[in-house]
Amino acid sequence: MPRFFFHMRDEDWLVEDPEGSDLPDLEAARAKAADVARDYLAARLGAGEALDFQWVEIWDDAGRMLETVPFPDPPNPR
Repeated sequence: MPRFFFHMRDEDWLVEDPEGSDLPDLEAARAKAADVARDYLAARLGAGEALDFQWVEIWDDAGRMLETVPFPDPPNPR
């Protein structure tokens, strides 16, 4: 099973996923990247912290970036 890595990035910062996840294919990796983005967004908003990253990069175990998945827009406060 291929291993995918989910690095979080903005214009200036990169936080690498050192462990990665074994997933069956790129489609599963896209779904995992969307989960990573949503979980990060929820944790930061829940803590009242600024959002530091703009997208998740999906990398393979050969060191190639395969895709980027943007973070969802945060909800508007009412």
